Amino acid sequence: MYSDRAEFKVRQPARNLRAVPATPRAPVTVAASRLWLAIRLPQFPLEVVLRGAEQERACVLVAGQGTRQRVLFVNALAARLNIRPGLPLSAVQALGEVVTLTQDPLAEARALEQLCRWAYQFSPLVSATGTGLVLEVQGSRRLFGGLKELFGRLRRELRELGYRGALAVAPTPGAAMALASAQRQQVVTTPEALAGALHELPIEALVLTSTQLQDLYAIGVRTVGDCGRLPREGLGRRFAPELLRMLDQIYGRQPDPRRYFEPPKEFFSRLELPWEVRQTQALHTAMRRLLHELTATLRAQAATTRELHWVLHQTDNTCSHHVVGLGTPSRDIERLSLVTRERFHRETLNSPVRALELRVTAVEAEVAPAMSDLFQPTPACAAESWPQFTARLRARLGEEALQGIAVDSDHRPERATTWIKWQGSNWQAEKLPLKLPPYAPLRVTKSQRPLWLTHRPIPLYEREGRLEWHGGLVVGTERERIESGWWGESIARDYFVATDRHGIQWWVYKELTGQKTWYLQGIFEGAANESR
Repeated sequence: MYSDRAEFKVRQPARNLRAVPATPRAPVTVAASRLWLAIRLPQFPLEVVLRGAEQERACVLVAGQGTRQRVLFVNALAARLNIRPGLPLSAVQALGEVVTLTQDPLAEARALEQLCRWAYQFSPLVSATGTGLVLEVQGSRRLFGGLKELFGRLRRELRELGYRGALAVAPTPGAAMALASAQRQQVVTTPEALAGALHELPIEALVLTSTQLQDLYAIGVRTVGDCGRLPREGLGRRFAPELLRMLDQIYGRQPDPRRYFEPPKEFFSRLELPWEVRQTQALHTAMRRLLHELTATLRAQAATTRELHWVLHQTDNTCSHHVVGLGTPSRDIERLSLVTRERFHRETLNSPVRALELRVTAVEAEVAPAMSDLFQPTPACAAESWPQFTARLRARLGEEALQGIAVDSDHRPERATTWIKWQGSNWQAEKLPLKLPPYAPLRVTKSQRPLWLTHRPIPLYEREGRLEWHGGLVVGTERERIESGWWGESIARDYFVATDRHGIQWWVYKELTGQKTWYLQGIFEGAANESR
């Protein structure tokens, strides 16, 4: 199953196996109710290491120690340099600038589990096997539009995860994986057609050790069908009963019990980077890989989430934690990618990143969107709802950048409002220290009050009995008296509506104590718009 099989040599000429009488075999007993789809990942060890890379480079995966290091896998750019599996590392270095990588068994095991979690959306029976997985699709193929549509979706999503796989379908899991290992892309749906499909399959498609392959080559075995022509007792004595059992399971003559994947309750995924990353923009590909894993898991559970927890592992042995809020529950990959990209757009890395993790601890059952909000999207409206838009703003500008205004229990206009946090799709009741911008909104009461207040009251001057503010102001006759704050910073004022020569209305007041000075404190938005 691995590339080092290219080094196998035939030790003696192949004899004519056609002359050997076919060994009597038990009839095929495949359960007709099962259909297995196999996904074989021929470049899996290399793809596990490279799938988080933003920039493509010529890379090889090597095995061995010192001068005995040899190439196991190459990517497309390395292949263009005429680098092939089996070459010694010393020869590779003479062919061009190449990144040398080593196999990571722990990362491979973790990636295989993540693939099982991804495949769980297509079938509840998923089993990992070597560098691939098999899933039972008899009951779900119609759900996905048939095998052709299912094949297309699997290939597309595998590419999004960073893998390229060979697919095959057969009535037994072992046969499906053997067909996929030979990259036949075959679909065998009936037990009757299974023997013919396996007959000419190369012996390398079976899960055999290097010694077993060499011994089979030595006696002239080239195909799976050749094994069936050998005397069964002699084959069992020479290669141990495991080979016979594997052949019987592939053909469906014996059951093939497997351990099926059980999805964890919480989502967690980690991706090691092939090289150090110094800018957050170079993490987008790796982040999107993990988000694809998450959305597949959520689809399998018919669930959504409101929050993503990212952890960046850096080369100085520190970790930075980042929480990304989504505003409303979602599992849409584009939405999750957009908000994540906005969140990390403003981040600066203190040291290079070597790995990243994504964790989701809370999910919600998917519900049909309720059209109870004015900002809720419809087919004729924008695709982004108001809560989604605010979540994106928070991700880009920071958690404290998006705040709301609420009425406070104080009659003094400059203290009648307070800032509140935006929490998901609701305003959080917790009050924050009031930091008014140059113009702060004020809720309209039964009295005639403006929407916008100035940062501080602006002193006004009188000229020939008229108030001056970029020209004369005409002060109305109706007044509102506000006397409050006896417990501290008390005020006593008479408020009026004043109009300038452009028709813009301003909110002014006159102090009832002290120097009885006039001040401008607000502008009426509606009147200003009408005047313009």
